[in-house]
Amino acid sequence: MIRAVLFDLDGTLMDTSEGIFHTANYAVAKLGREPVYDESQLRKFVGPPLKDCFRIVYGYEDEALLEDCVRVYRQEYEKVGMHLCRLYDGIVSTIGRLRSMDIRTGVCTLKYEKLSRMIFDEKGITGLFDTIHGTNHEGTISKADCIRMACSDLSLDPECVLMVGDTVNDLDGARQAGVRFAAALWGFGFSAGTVVDYGQTVSRPEEIIGIVKES
Repeated sequence: MIRAVLFDLDGTLMDTSEGIFHTANYAVAKLGREPVYDESQLRKFVGPPLKDCFRIVYGYEDEALLEDCVRVYRQEYEKVGMHLCRLYDGIVSTIGRLRSMDIRTGVCTLKYEKLSRMIFDEKGITGLFDTIHGTNHEGTISKADCIRMACSDLSLDPECVLMVGDTVNDLDGARQAGVRFAAALWGFGFSAGTVVDYGQTVSRPEEIIGIVKES
């Protein structure tokens, strides 16, 4: 039986694309490099650890350059990017229904935890979650680490927990942590028609309620 639902942030709880894309291109331009304007390429920036995003989207390999990109990105994201986001339709009402069913709720994201909490405070939704975990300043905390810490916070065995996310990083983290998984088709990674090899898919937030009830 599912007793808790954990959500990814970018592409699952919120459409954060405008702020992320702006900030990524700002960072590389600030460092004298060429921005990327192809949205299909920029969408790859959502999901992986931040340093890996610059490797994947811009092709950078130099470690010093990657460190500079992350530093400038975080500075600009806190000033501008974090404000350019919106909650997906149906998310707040779905979380409210889950909580009315005595289902615990939480967030597991590879976004810097400090910034994640700032966004939730700004949107007035921090109180909707029993646990929130993101990556640390060094980016060494994985998605599976976040999920395991959330399970520990909630004192729940992994098989009682459902992770909802929109990218293969979420799927892999859920599998590694031993929790159930639902692939959100409204975000950045998965899309209509996607077949996942672990868990199942949901096309609307409200469908999470059915998964919980059927568990």
